[in-house]
Amino acid sequence: PYQSASETYVWSFQYRLLNFILFTNDKLIKIGLSDSDKCSFCGTYTEDLYHLFFNCSSVRVFWNRFAVWWSDIRGENLSLSLKDIIIGFLHRKDLLNYLIILGKITIWECRKNKIPPKLRLFLHKVEAKQEVEKIIAIKNRKLRDFYTRWELLL
Repeated sequence: PYQSASETYVWSFQYRLLNFILFTNDKLIKIGLSDSDKCSFCGTYTEDLYHLFFNCSSVRVFWNRFAVWWSDIRGENLSLSLKDIIIGFLHRKDLLNYLIILGKITIWECRKNKIPPKLRLFLHKVEAKQEVEKIIAIKNRKLRDFYTRWELLL
């Protein structure tokens, strides 16, 4: 996450995910903070990190739409595995890893707000991040770096 993102919140989120510190319903029920260990989206299976971010049917729809969106802008077929979602693509230096983390943050926020994850919410988040980075780039006179990073989405 340190190479992909510049925000400490994004780093912290990915760190908590990789170290199983995010509290899903399977953990919350054990400490009495949830009535059920079932998934917040599908309500069928136990909500652990792997289910919440990859295996849930609602989340699968989100990632499938993400892959189609990526294919449309990049012209690259994207097949996302559990490893790709949780860890990212270690060999890639482009925007994809950052976008995957933003996708996971979108899923997490949708869970918190009790709404199914939607690509539209993710795209709104990406647009907001892009605008903030552009303002920072202008202020720091690094607009060329900004355009290099975000060229796919501009």
